[in-house]
Formats: sequence, structure tokens, C-alpha cells
Amino acid sequence: MTDREPADAAAEPGPTDAARGAGRAGEEPGAAPDRADGAAPRRRSKKRGKRRDAEAASPPPEGAPARPRDPALERVQQAFERGDYALVRAEAGRLAREAERADVRRAARELLRRIDPDPLAVILLLAAVALLAFLSLWYWSHAHAAP
Repeated sequence: MTDREPADAAAEPGPTDAARGAGRAGEEPGAAPDRADGAAPRRRSKKRGKRRDAEAASPPPEGAPARPRDPALERVQQAFERGDYALVRAEAGRLAREAERADVRRAARELLRRIDPDPLAVILLLAAVALLAFLSLWYWSHAHAAP
């Protein structure tokens, strides 16, 4: 129902409701769509398309190593996907040291590598701290003219 239609017209199902079909996904058949008949369907947003594509992502390519099936590794992988990096750091480090299978240790090390900071970012941060320290020492070590 729109603000232009009377309320009683939308309450009574007419012969055109059955002809409209199911409408959008999740609606019952005969439900009135938000658009007028003959109007072009609304385009889906790109965000929804990207999210749907990410959910239905294809399996890794043939050259990529498959993730081993291990309950502890699955729990760490789910924590990684949730963004709980503290748990990932603790559990993946333990798995990388103590896992019995080599493929589980390798997958745990890969998860640890993925949460490590970018080396270039670390270098740039250290350079910025060194520059700040140098400029501060320069300022305090040189005499200033009194006003």
C-alpha cells in the first residue's frame, strides 16, 4: 500500500494480485510489490551483491593448499573471521607449536602471518618516532632568543 492508494483497496485481493506472482523473495504469493506494474525492477545495491558473492565464494583454486580438517583449527578460523584476533594469536600460536600434523601447524602459522602487522607500516612508524625524537632533541638542545 502506498500513500496514494486508499486503505480498503489494498485490503481486498483482486484478480490482479494472483497475476502478479510471488513478488520478492520471502514474500507470500499475491503480496503487492512496492513498484507499479510495468515499472522496471529495482536494482540491487552493490554491497548486497558483494556480500552474497563473498558468502558463496568458490573453493580455492587448484594450486592453493586446502585447509586441513581439525576442530581446533576450525575454531581458530572462525575466531579469525569474527575478528577475535587475541584468541587467534593465542590459539594459533599454541597450534603452531603443539599440533601433531604438519598441515595443521602450517595452517596455524598462516593464520598468524595474516594478523601480523605490515612490515612497511612498522618501518614507517619507527621512522616517524625517530624523526620526532630528533626534532625534539634539536629544539631543546639549541638556545632560543629571549623575547
